[in-house]
Amino acid sequence: MATRLLEQTGSVGDPPYILTGDQYGGVKYGVGLNLEQPLGETGGLFARLSWNDGRTATWAFTEIDRSLTVGGLIGGRQWHRPNDGIGLSVAVNGISPDHRAFLNAGGYGFMLGDGSLPDYSTENSLEAYYSARVARTLYLTADYQFVQNPGYNADRGPVHLFALRTHVEF
Repeated sequence: MATRLLEQTGSVGDPPYILTGDQYGGVKYGVGLNLEQPLGETGGLFARLSWNDGRTATWAFTEIDRSLTVGGLIGGRQWHRPNDGIGLSVAVNGISPDHRAFLNAGGYGFMLGDGSLPDYSTENSLEAYYSARVARTLYLTADYQFVQNPGYNADRGPVHLFALRTHVEF
């Protein structure tokens, strides 16, 4: 793996790109903790904490080695829309020192890498949504996300993301 080559030689040679490697398998260590606390019949709070060793290739939807997320949700019963809901969460994500060194040396990951990472910072985000049941089997959700230091780069962002999601039940 390129992070090991970087440790041993101080260089990764040509900019490494995760998809060109032929080394499969390996062991990745990690742990996650999820806490949920219902509040009444229609709301709740949650907290999630995760960590992984950050020394092996990431084949997930995003590259996160450490994460803390807290949030809550409230059901629509209070405003006479029992199938609606509103939610809010805040997340602080980070990558390991090995992962940072890999990216700063010019490495490319599954979703990260722009030649260097000279100004590392945690990636911080806030997300808010409102989910509305618009028909018996159809839900529409308006979503807003604010991301500070996208890609763990303090020279980037912030970014404002707006989304509209649908959920159909058959």
